[in-house]
Amino acid sequence: MSAAVDSLKKGSGPFAIDTERAQGIRYSNRAYLIQIKREGSGLFLIDPPPLEDHMSGLAEVLAEDEWILHAADQDLPSLRREGLNPPSLWDTEVAALLLGDERVSLQAAISDNLDIQLAKEHSNSDWSTRPLAPELLSYAALDVELLIELRGVQHRRLEEAGRLEWMMQECEHLRTSPPNPPNPEPWRKIGTSLRIRDPRTLAILRELWLERDEIARTRDVGPEKVLPGKALGALAASLPGTLDEVRASSALRSRSRQDLSTRWWAAIERGWDTDNLPSRHAPSKDGLPDVRNWKNRRPEAAERWDIVRPTVLKRAEDLGIRQDALLKPAIQRQLAWEGWDSITSMVDVLYRAGARPWQIEEVAVVLPRSPK
Repeated sequence: MSAAVDSLKKGSGPFAIDTERAQGIRYSNRAYLIQIKREGSGLFLIDPPPLEDHMSGLAEVLAEDEWILHAADQDLPSLRREGLNPPSLWDTEVAALLLGDERVSLQAAISDNLDIQLAKEHSNSDWSTRPLAPELLSYAALDVELLIELRGVQHRRLEEAGRLEWMMQECEHLRTSPPNPPNPEPWRKIGTSLRIRDPRTLAILRELWLERDEIARTRDVGPEKVLPGKALGALAASLPGTLDEVRASSALRSRSRQDLSTRWWAAIERGWDTDNLPSRHAPSKDGLPDVRNWKNRRPEAAERWDIVRPTVLKRAEDLGIRQDALLKPAIQRQLAWEGWDSITSMVDVLYRAGARPWQIEEVAVVLPRSPK
């Protein structure tokens, strides 16, 4: 590690950074590999698990200059877990979105901007295994090999389009935003996909999900490897009344799943016994009612929604970017729900909802000063 840190100190300019995790394989979302490249320093592959007590030197040198990442929101949590924090940021995915590029994956961005083709055949590999095969190490290195050059092309294009300030605002927002709060009801996704609405069945599903999560955490394996979500939902929906019925469930056909029958039954019993039943439908993420119910609950908000949504969509089309890049739907809903009676009050709602200055400027010029 000390040799890598010394070499990175001797380089100059931004750091191209990427991580490889073992999502779906391990329970932890930590980085099992960190790739770093800097001009004049070379390229380094860092193995974080055995070095987690020796990251301070790396953190110090990485604080010297901008980081270049692709889809930074995916990598920053695991990098911050290692005590690594960017002083400034350039997200090549965000740049592609603001440029209106049709394809925004790293492979597409490199292909469209640099005319170089990258393979993606190892993206789902087990990066926690050691030693890593040579082809995996080569693949990982390629993820940062061209980021600095890609940044240069994107910077020029954004400057020519007059959108460089947009990029600065978006990346700073991304860098300084707090982590997303954990989902209070992560089991809901399974219930929704299987159309489970009965509160008692949902309570059983919740307890099964919590039991599976504890098993996965203890074993450090992906929850789906313990019991796939579809099987978990099917087990809950069958409403077993005894341990024998659990063992006979088609969701537990394999020997490894049968071995956990007593734990599944204990979870199901908790679901049967609880008085804390979930609601039939998941609560809104933004705390607002479903838009489909606005006409009855707040008709004026429904009328504003019929103005905001098509207006933002048309503005995004005129700018040649995606609607959610111009203004996220959650912010649009908040604006329509709260309403406004002047430019000042509109700006206030947008700002409080998390819109960046450039976004406010772009939508304020097309929305009516006072909605009908």
